[in-house]
Amino acid sequence: MGKLESAILHLAYKGMVRSFHHEPPSDDPIEGVREHRNIEYSNRTGKKLTMDIFEPSFLPKGEEMPVAINIHGGGLIGGSKESSRRFCRKLARKGYLVCSLEYRIVPNVRVYEQFDDVCAGMDCVGRKLVDFDVDITRIYMVAESAGAYLALYAAAMTKSEELQKAIGYAPTRLRFKAMGLMGGMFYTTRPDKIGIFLAPHFYGNDSKSKAMAKYTNPENPEIIYNIPPVYLITSKADMVERYTLDFAGELGNKGIEHKLRHMGSDKKLIHAFPVLLPDYPESERVIDEIDAWFKEHK
Repeated sequence: MGKLESAILHLAYKGMVRSFHHEPPSDDPIEGVREHRNIEYSNRTGKKLTMDIFEPSFLPKGEEMPVAINIHGGGLIGGSKESSRRFCRKLARKGYLVCSLEYRIVPNVRVYEQFDDVCAGMDCVGRKLVDFDVDITRIYMVAESAGAYLALYAAAMTKSEELQKAIGYAPTRLRFKAMGLMGGMFYTTRPDKIGIFLAPHFYGNDSKSKAMAKYTNPENPEIIYNIPPVYLITSKADMVERYTLDFAGELGNKGIEHKLRHMGSDKKLIHAFPVLLPDYPESERVIDEIDAWFKEHK
């Protein structure tokens, strides 16, 4: 990692954040949700990372909860699990045990190591579930922006050995019933700002990047046919609206179970608004709809 690369990515992330024009969500606790913050885990190479767990405290003792794993966004070059806390609390208030994962960011690592961070975190979640009353047959994923990209590929890795080989890391042992993906940064190599300026930093330029090249398009059969039912959310003010619309179109063409929710043209419904602006009524509606989608897929 050179100083020039770090400077380029820092400026790109700062520009991304400025485009959102919003105040950080409240970090106030929500009644009925117990929090377990910064629980340590290690990836497969021993790198220490942390997760937050949000536990519904209002359920009767012994009642089994479904599990939702959250992966934060940030363009793969920034962001943190802390930005998702308010959203995670609200989802936990629906009765889910919500586990929010950390992962390292580019350029400190490439995307391959990010997949390992996420998959290792999911396996740690699996080991932690014995400490809670959960239904291990009902495990879901929620994610926004670049987190949606990581979630999509992590889910596909559980069934695709070819994708595992290209990424170079083992998949998680968990299996997912459904996903809710918000403002997904699904396409990373198109001839746009992300593909031109950021993709070389995501994938590098070596034998590993050559092996991964054909899988950078999420429409590849090894990805699109190996994901669980997915609920997709976007809006007109979402800077990657086109990504979600195109991906939903391809899911429809291939007969993959999904549901697309377009939230309209209100300018305040920015990219990944359910997570970045979780107290909006529209964000509450999205959380309700994700909850309903998950309940359809028990």
